Amino acid sequence: MTSLIIRRIRDMVVVLVFVTTAMFFILHSIPGSPAIAILGQEASAEQIAALNHELGFDKPLLAQYLSFMGHAFRGDLGYSVSQSGGVMHAVLSYLGPTLLIATSATVLGVLVAVPLAVRTVSRPRSLLSRFLMGASSFGLAIPSFWLALILVLLLAVRTRVFPVTGYVSPLESPARAASFLALPIIVIMAHQVALLVITLRESLAAEMLNPYVRTARAKGASERRVMYRHVLPNGLLPAVTVIGGNFGSLLGGVVIIETVFLIPGIGYLLYGGVQARDYNLILGITIITAALIVLVNLAVDLVYAVLDPRVRLQ
Repeated sequence: MTSLIIRRIRDMVVVLVFVTTAMFFILHSIPGSPAIAILGQEASAEQIAALNHELGFDKPLLAQYLSFMGHAFRGDLGYSVSQSGGVMHAVLSYLGPTLLIATSATVLGVLVAVPLAVRTVSRPRSLLSRFLMGASSFGLAIPSFWLALILVLLLAVRTRVFPVTGYVSPLESPARAASFLALPIIVIMAHQVALLVITLRESLAAEMLNPYVRTARAKGASERRVMYRHVLPNGLLPAVTVIGGNFGSLLGGVVIIETVFLIPGIGYLLYGGVQARDYNLILGITIITAALIVLVNLAVDLVYAVLDPRVRLQ
């Protein structure tokens, strides 16, 4: 287990360095000047040159890269011109709503998907099971932003069950926070539940064909005990992998949803950073998001090792 953790941490560092390097050079290859975006088109050449010098953009690109990486390894992601402060402080300030939505959607998605998948396997030919599989396929095909707009129109604009946009911290008012976060979480959950139901159904159906299931039935175990005591723990392994692998796309979905619902999260911050051509802010968001994805995958590997002893033996 210790060697597994060491290998994953080593891989995590390599991935973060690669992602940061690629993003740095991609940003600096885009035509245009951040100084012009900050000062406006009416700024004089002297003003633009002075701001470029102040921000360090007049240095050779390699020198800028080495300077940024050196500060990043010390936890300093630079200064954000659009937020008028440190990048790390800005990102951490906006990270809470994003993590709250992503975590809530993941946990609730698992709680909803597992019993639905069990139902489709226990009674595969029933009308409800066929409906659930059709709805899951439909859920995978719907774009998140389209579903968000439809739900806003039906549940916020017309019926006024939920507020249209905005955000309230759960620390201030849990009830109001739940009303503001309900629609974003439902939108993110829809894809998560659909993916997990399809994945779990295939996994559980394959497990049901194994000899140990026939043995458990021959010993007189009920179908419920066979499913929840024997089949489900083994069938959850692929779902754990899917949850970890899907976390990156889940965060990407949250970024879009935050823009639609005007939630002050990482997506909202990134949108403002792109408009202002705030290189340091975009890089900081990229690094922290990549770190979160890698950490989640590390946690998934550890959970997988706990659930499957063969991983620990390897």
